Amino acid sequence: MTEQPKWLPQMVSTDGQWNEVLKALYSIFESDIKYGNLKLCGLMVWWDRRIKSGENYEEGFWHLIERDNREAGERQFDPRRAERLPWCRTCVDNYTDISIKFWDNKDSQKIDTYIWLENYDYVIIFQKRKLRKGIIYFLKTAYYVEGDATKLKLRKRFNERVT
Repeated sequence: MTEQPKWLPQMVSTDGQWNEVLKALYSIFESDIKYGNLKLCGLMVWWDRRIKSGENYEEGFWHLIERDNREAGERQFDPRRAERLPWCRTCVDNYTDISIKFWDNKDSQKIDTYIWLENYDYVIIFQKRKLRKGIIYFLKTAYYVEGDATKLKLRKRFNERVT
C-alpha cells in the first residue's frame, strides 16, 4: 500500500452504543454533504433526500453507511462502509489527485461517475443528471471495496470508461 494521502482523514469508530454511533455519523454527513455545499467538477452534488416512514434520516445517508443483505432481504449497517464516511467529502474535493481514479461509464442512457481510491478500497458512485437548472451529480452510494471480484469489476469499468 502506498503512503496515505495527506488530505485523507482518519476513519471514525463505529464501536459503541448504536444511537451515539448513528448520531456521530449523521453529524459528519450533515457537515460534509447536507450543509457542506459539496461540488464535483464545479457542479452541485445532490443526494436522495427522501425519508422513509419510521426513519429519521435521508436515504442518501443510509446508502453511505449500510449495504444490501440479499439473504435477509434488507439493508443492514456496514461498519467498514460507515467508518470511511469522512473520506467521501475529501475524495470528492481531491478527485484530481494522483491516488484517485476518476471516470465516467455510460450504461444505456445514464452516465455514472466513479471516484475510486483504489489503494484504500473506497469507491464513490454518482449519476450525472441533466435537470432544468443544469447538470448535477447525484450521489448514489459510497462503499468499502471488498474482495477481488469487486475490484476486478471496478477495473473493468475503468478500462471501459467514457473519454
